[in-house]
Amino acid sequence: MNQDYGRLGRTGSVTFDRKAAGLTGIVVKGFLLSLVTFSIYRFWYITNLRRFFWSRTIVAGSPAEYLGRGKELFLGFLVALAILVPVYVVLFLLGLAAPPLAAFVPALSAVFLFLLGQYAVFRGRRYRASRTRWRGIRLGQDGSALAYVGRAGLWWLVTLLTAGLAFPFMRAALERYRIDHTLIGQSRLRSTATGGSALRPWLALYLCAALRLLASVLALLNAMNFDPPFELFVTDPNGAPKNLDINPKYAGTAVRTYFGVTMAALGFAIIAILGLMPYYRARETRAFLAATHLGEARLTSHLKARQFYWPYILYFLSVIGFFAAIGLIVTTLMPFAMDPTANFGQQTAIFAGIGLVYLGAALAATWLYVRVVTLRLWEAVASSTEIENVGALEAVLASRRNPASGLNEGLADALDVGGALEIGF
Repeated sequence: MNQDYGRLGRTGSVTFDRKAAGLTGIVVKGFLLSLVTFSIYRFWYITNLRRFFWSRTIVAGSPAEYLGRGKELFLGFLVALAILVPVYVVLFLLGLAAPPLAAFVPALSAVFLFLLGQYAVFRGRRYRASRTRWRGIRLGQDGSALAYVGRAGLWWLVTLLTAGLAFPFMRAALERYRIDHTLIGQSRLRSTATGGSALRPWLALYLCAALRLLASVLALLNAMNFDPPFELFVTDPNGAPKNLDINPKYAGTAVRTYFGVTMAALGFAIIAILGLMPYYRARETRAFLAATHLGEARLTSHLKARQFYWPYILYFLSVIGFFAAIGLIVTTLMPFAMDPTANFGQQTAIFAGIGLVYLGAALAATWLYVRVVTLRLWEAVASSTEIENVGALEAVLASRRNPASGLNEGLADALDVGGALEIGF
C-alpha cells in the first residue's frame, strides 16, 4: 500500500526545449515555398511546425510525436473544397431564384458557415489527436461532431442573449466535451472545467470593454426610438462614391451625440480587449488545465498572466522597430525610383529592390510571430504545468484504434478555423 502511494504520489513535469534549433529554417522554407506554390506548400509547412513543437514537448520524461503528413492535409482540403463550392453555389442561386429570400441569404450563409466551422473545429482536433503519439501510445478522439455543433450553437445563442456574460460558461462546457472525448490509448481524459473558474477575469474584460460599448449602443438606439438605422449613414457628397457619412438630418441631435459616444466606446473597447485578452486567456488556460485528469493523474498549472503578455509586447515592439527601418529604407529609395532623369533599367532595379524589401518584411513578420509569440506561449504553458500522481500514467495501454482521415482537418483549413498550432489541449 505504501509503495502504491509513493508511486502515485510522485509529481512529474512538462517541459519544452526553447533552443529552437532549426525553427528558422522551417519558417523560411515554409514561407518561400508557400509563396511560389500559391500557398499549396502551407500544408507541409504546418506539418513541419507541428513536428517541431510536438517533439520538443516532454511529458513526464518522454517527448510527444506528430505523425501527420502534409499530403493528408492537402487532400483533405481539396475534398472539403469539393463540398463547400456547391454549397456556396446553392446559396447564391437561392438568392437569385427567390428574390424575397435574397435579403435572408447572407444571414443564412453566416449561420450555416458558423455551424460548419464548429463542425470543422471538432473534426480537425480529432485528426491532430489521432496523429499524436506519446511513449508509443496513440491519442485519439471520439464523440459526435454533430453533437458538438449542437452544443456550440446553443451555447453561442445563450451567450448572445446574455450579451456575452455566458461566454466563460460556454467555453467551459465545450472544453468538457472535447476533453471528455479525448483518448490516450485505451484511457480517457476527463475535465471538471467550470465557467466560474474563468468568470472573474472575463468580468474584468467585460466591464472594461463590452459594457460601455453595449450601453452606448443602447443609448444610440433609444435616441432613434429603436427604429432600424437604415438612414443613419448616407453617401459623403464631398468624398469618394463609396464613402459614407452620418446623415446630415441628425446634426445637432442626440443621435449624432450618441453616435460619437458609441465610436469612442468602440475605440476604448478595442484597446481594452487588446490589453486584457492575454490576461483572460492565461487564467482560462490555467483553470482548464487544472481541471484535466487521467484516472489518478491530474494536471496542475502555475501559469501567470505576464507569461502571456511578454510575447505579445516583444512582438509588437519588434514589429514596430523592424517596419520603421523598412519604412526608412523605402523612403530613401523612392525618390531615386521617381527621378525622371533615371533610365528604365535603374528604375526597374530600384522597384525590384523595394519589392524585395517588402517581401523580406513579410518573411520577418512571419518569423517573428512564430519565434517570439508561438514559441514563448507554448513554452509558458508547458513549463508551468505539472502532473500529480504521475505514476498512474504507467497504467495507460495502447489501443488498436485506426487514425482519423485527413479530411477531418481539411474542412477546418478550407474555412480558416482551428489554427495550425493550438496552445494547450
